Amino acid sequence: MRKIYMFFLAVLLVSSLITATRIIPANENAKASSKASENFPLVIESVPGNLELERVNFIHYAKSKELRSINGLSCYKLLGVKWNILPVSYIVNPTNPEGLSDSFVTSTISASAETWDDSTSKELFNNAYGIDYSAAYGSLDNKNAISFGAYSNSNVIAVTSIWFNKKTKRIVEYDILFNTFFDWGDADINPSVMDLQNIATHELGHGVGLNDIYNSACSAVTMYGYSSEGETKGRTLEAPDITGLQKMYGI
Repeated sequence: MRKIYMFFLAVLLVSSLITATRIIPANENAKASSKASENFPLVIESVPGNLELERVNFIHYAKSKELRSINGLSCYKLLGVKWNILPVSYIVNPTNPEGLSDSFVTSTISASAETWDDSTSKELFNNAYGIDYSAAYGSLDNKNAISFGAYSNSNVIAVTSIWFNKKTKRIVEYDILFNTFFDWGDADINPSVMDLQNIATHELGHGVGLNDIYNSACSAVTMYGYSSEGETKGRTLEAPDITGLQKMYGI
């Protein structure tokens, strides 16, 4: 009973800093046994040695959902933090076990970044991305790293971590990991794979400050929190995705 009380006390403490939609476990063992919930807030981790920074982790789960109409619904949520200096650079490590070419991986991720750029007058992402075969997920190292790698939970498609200054509400870095438990590629060619552009567009939405949305009536939007193999709808943005983006960065 004491553990339950302490858990909800922690939730109340972080809820004043940021509003979100699901609990993210604070360690790898907890991640492996966790389940997404539509009504739970995020748990935000403090950055050791830096009292001003915190880290929020988004875990993108695999789950099929029926598409429904989004008419009359807002269908977006803001993380409450954003970039102050634009455009944002990023580094791609295209190494993957699928045999996908470097050019496919980098051009696909670039297309996902441009999808967000095209929806605001601000230049969000730097067109001149870098390639770094040593770039890895999870370290606060002044690199916005996008890479493939193994993740402990086989139901997790991808993970995005964002580091932000809790005083200024400014994002300082993000990393994205595509879980190699899944087969990746172009779902237009092979519908049995996880579509890289579909998932990358969603994860980069987190990278600029958008939260997951879990209302099943909003399942058509790019920032909907579940995906599945063969899905490509998230390659393009819906009106709520664009509205949320423009509330942060302008039209």
